[in-house]
Amino acid sequence: MINQPNRSLRHFFLFSLCVFCLLTQSTTWAQRDLTDIPPPDPELERKSFKVAEGFEVNLYASDPQIAKPIQMNFDPQGRLWIAASEIYPHIKPGEKANDKILVVEDEDGDGTADKTTVFADGLLIPTAVMPGDGGAYVGNSTELLHLKDTNGDGKADVRKTVLAGFGTEDTHHILHTLRWGPGGHLYFNQSIYIHSHIETPHGVRRLNGGGIWKYRPETMDLEVVMRGMVNSWGHHFDRWGQSFCTDGAYGHGINYTFPGAAFVTAVGMDRILKGLNLGSPKHCGLEILSGRHLPDDWQGNMITNDFRGHRVCRFVVTENEAGYVSREQVEVIKTDHVAFRPIDVKMGPDGAIYIADWYNPIIQHGEVDFRDPRRDHTHGRIWRVTYKGKPTLPRPKLVNATNQELLDALKLPEEWTRQNAKNVLRERGQAKVENDLKVWLKNLDPKDLQFEHNQLEGLWVAQCINSVQPELLKRCLKSKDGRARAAAVRVARHWKDEVPDSYQLIAPLANDAHPRVRLEAVRALSFYDQPAVLTDAYQALDHPVDEFLDYALWLTTRETKPIWLPQVLEGKSTLQKDPRKLIFALTAVNSPEVAPVITKLIQNRQIPDSEMQTSLNLMAKFGTSNDLQPLFELALKKDTKAAQKAAILRALAQAFQSRKVRPAGDLSSLQKLFTSQSLPVQQAAIDCAGLWKNETLRTPIRDLAQSDQTNLELRKSCLFALARLGGIQNQDLLENLSIDSDSQDLRIASVAALAEMNLNLAAKQTISLMKDITSPQQLSALSNIFVQRRGGAGVLVQALNGKTISKDAAIQLGRLIQSSGRANPQLAKAIAVAGGLTSSGAPQAVNLSPKEMASMVNAVKTKGDAKRGEAIFRRADLSCLKCHAIGGAGGKVGPDMISLGGSAQLDYIVDSLLNPNKKVKENYNAVTVITDQGKVFSGVLVRRTDSQLVLRDVNDHIMNIPLDQIDEEAPAASLMPVGLLDKLTRQELVDLTRFLSELGKTEAYRVGKERVVRRWRVMKGTPAAMNAIRRTRHATAATENPAFVWEPAYSQVNGNLPVRNFDEIGKLHVSNRAKGAAFVRCELEATSPGKTILKFNSVDGLKMWLGEKPIILKPETELELTKGKHRLTFAIELRPERDLLRLELLDAPTSPAQVAIVNGK
Repeated sequence: MINQPNRSLRHFFLFSLCVFCLLTQSTTWAQRDLTDIPPPDPELERKSFKVAEGFEVNLYASDPQIAKPIQMNFDPQGRLWIAASEIYPHIKPGEKANDKILVVEDEDGDGTADKTTVFADGLLIPTAVMPGDGGAYVGNSTELLHLKDTNGDGKADVRKTVLAGFGTEDTHHILHTLRWGPGGHLYFNQSIYIHSHIETPHGVRRLNGGGIWKYRPETMDLEVVMRGMVNSWGHHFDRWGQSFCTDGAYGHGINYTFPGAAFVTAVGMDRILKGLNLGSPKHCGLEILSGRHLPDDWQGNMITNDFRGHRVCRFVVTENEAGYVSREQVEVIKTDHVAFRPIDVKMGPDGAIYIADWYNPIIQHGEVDFRDPRRDHTHGRIWRVTYKGKPTLPRPKLVNATNQELLDALKLPEEWTRQNAKNVLRERGQAKVENDLKVWLKNLDPKDLQFEHNQLEGLWVAQCINSVQPELLKRCLKSKDGRARAAAVRVARHWKDEVPDSYQLIAPLANDAHPRVRLEAVRALSFYDQPAVLTDAYQALDHPVDEFLDYALWLTTRETKPIWLPQVLEGKSTLQKDPRKLIFALTAVNSPEVAPVITKLIQNRQIPDSEMQTSLNLMAKFGTSNDLQPLFELALKKDTKAAQKAAILRALAQAFQSRKVRPAGDLSSLQKLFTSQSLPVQQAAIDCAGLWKNETLRTPIRDLAQSDQTNLELRKSCLFALARLGGIQNQDLLENLSIDSDSQDLRIASVAALAEMNLNLAAKQTISLMKDITSPQQLSALSNIFVQRRGGAGVLVQALNGKTISKDAAIQLGRLIQSSGRANPQLAKAIAVAGGLTSSGAPQAVNLSPKEMASMVNAVKTKGDAKRGEAIFRRADLSCLKCHAIGGAGGKVGPDMISLGGSAQLDYIVDSLLNPNKKVKENYNAVTVITDQGKVFSGVLVRRTDSQLVLRDVNDHIMNIPLDQIDEEAPAASLMPVGLLDKLTRQELVDLTRFLSELGKTEAYRVGKERVVRRWRVMKGTPAAMNAIRRTRHATAATENPAFVWEPAYSQVNGNLPVRNFDEIGKLHVSNRAKGAAFVRCELEATSPGKTILKFNSVDGLKMWLGEKPIILKPETELELTKGKHRLTFAIELRPERDLLRLELLDAPTSPAQVAIVNGK
């Protein structure tokens, strides 16, 4: 241990243990307290449920008949098939694999299962089952199996490997979520750590990472239809064939997906889509409700499971332009029962909702030992949820029904019945069904309100039985309902080889009136090798484009690049008649060929401001010297806007830094820009001069660097330019400034620049600076000069030898090094010695003995106070919210804590606090990268594309590192520093742990369904801010005044923002003429314009501005919002009675507006 606070933690555990023993509680009892699970009586669990109003729950099936259900699906007979694994998460050495597929039946229809059959056993962690084709498809580790009973005894006697080669790197990511699609394809998922290479008759199909597969059993066609997500245990189709999915390890709620879409973690993708509920808990399973048994306002609702928070959740998803918006509603079920783990949900043949309960106090995989005795391997249950206001439905008799009866079933409102009717028809085949289908379609009544949907169902049946019907397809493509047209586009693409004019049918629909039809057409066109494919797809750009359609256009552009790009380069593309469309195409592809074309467009000033930065990024990446020379000339022109000049110069600098390419010709005219009225232009020009080593500019740069009249930021740029120009005079100047300057920021910048020339000399000057600096930000800047450079840490260690720095600086530096993710034990030790701490180096992790852990757990349970713990979590000196969000508000360096208490056990939480490296949460392992320029970067891996590695550093900054510049890549330590909690008292640690253990588990510490502002910006009471408000008025706070510094602030878990301790700004102490106030901001984003409502806890002493427009406030204030982001600024009169601000967003009745709260850091 290096300091007294850490020793105090150890003393606390030992003291607690003594008290624990004195109270005669034996160690055996303590250990048993850690391993006990709740009484497994299903009735006790059911009584703990809080059920949505009007609904009730009964036990459908339970152990010992079933155990550990993972996925379930009903067959057309109404029997429930369950994939169950008692071995999960890992088979023990020497243990026999004996997991099962179970068939559960309710023979008398009373809503309770009375027969269970073991259809198959001897399986190894089967994670999916789907009845079909005379048996059942089963996801069994590396294989997709088909099991079949041929002798009628209810047990599988034929086992066929359908597909093999699925990865098994992680047992809760393997093949899962089997689902029949409306057109007869079988869909299934895999997750982030799986790498699959599947041989098919049509070639090898590969998926590295997460995604969704689509498989055609009769042809063995296999393709990937979605990429990414962390652990996508949920996928379903709505009434119109649109796809939605959920992610059991990422917080975006409901996700809308379409062919080719990519989400977080997608390998090789430069762009990804987001889900519809940012900041939502992680969800498992997905069902879309329908049918006459359920209330009208539940039709189309999406049901999924917050298995960490012991909830079955409900969302209302509505159309919004090409995509959708989602709103969480009151839960179906919520409970504080720690073993209730809903992981799958399905509608049954009777119209009821069925929920698979994994039943386990342990849910983590890698973070908790495979052999942890708290893991339950024997229990499990299926719950049945029914609406009390309506009777359940008679189970449809589909298996022996006639074709006519099955086709008529397609008109029913129950999706379960329609899908299973199609499944039965599919198995009967084209020869037995086709003629009846044609007659049924002919007899459909066009006046029927459901005609368009009925006809679409007929098209899906035709697809199921492989009956290609061009005329039916054309009718659906011309349907009056845009949703039917969109669905028909997918069928048209599937029949592209069978319908000769399918391209001509699809292409005009990129200009359709319905935005989702345009999206589907754009994606379908990417499958065609036609000269005009992009021109046809870009008809969609003549309409409003939302994020989903924009993504579809971007993806189709990249996928069709071999067709259209040669046309552009030859000057033969129709895109060149419309610069806006041409720019969209050029900036979508990552290709060096586009550089000359972009150069010409920039010269002709045909690129809009919105696309300029993307265009310049491409030029920096691919432009030749001749390509860059016209850009340089444009930056010199007087009539070029300052912002564009600065952007061009920064791109030119980046081109040299990454590729050593500079513009052709004489570059000395760059000096003209040194006197620009724009600081960004001056800085960028000087950066270029230094990088290009333009000797003619050495003297004017030195003059600027030495002048105290030069802006501080500009002087910093000059220092680095001088370092790059080199020379002993420049080195001497940098050394002198690092010693003599009155500005500590300039001294630090001088050392950083000096490090570019002479690292040893820079280290010497750093030691001198460390004696004077205690600011964590400044110390971080100093230490990064060395730890972010290959060999830099060793040089600083040598410089520290025999030297002294302040104790405070040593403590701060030690923490910074710990949180960097890079192991530097020698540097940590040298800093500790120089600071007079100890010779032991970095703070040491605390590893508790079993006795100490039992004592700690008991103290948290009996003496911990969650309210006090939340206040500790929010303390600025701990910076918890800098790295961790709660409900999407906060940092992203570490996991969102929204349901930590519902998913993690107390001992796991304690371990994570005291020894952050012991068990790092999946997807938050840090890596360290060293580039070929000797720069060192550490952070959490966000994703890896085909060209770059994307990391998130400890400050939540995204770093994009080109793969071709990486020399070394290695795992790094947790970014949470060891010893961070040393400053806490013993009781504070207990309270903090209690708070974390309650998150998502108890009602008081659950993030509710209400749309409450959780991320704010609060104005810091700087002298400049004080003066600005005093001299003007409160409304000035709503402007973009450079005098104002806005810092992050976050609401409590319950949605309230404490304001009492905010800086009071603007108060005149010499009189009572003006009252001070605290100023805060938040953001809203409207994806569709219209009215919305702001609901406040109180408007007394509160003022608000929308942008810079003052708004008169009421407890419920109606706003009219245009499309886009909107800033709200508040002035809060600080009164003793006002210590909380709460702002909730409500939908205005009948308003078409779709408005969301902007969360994040």
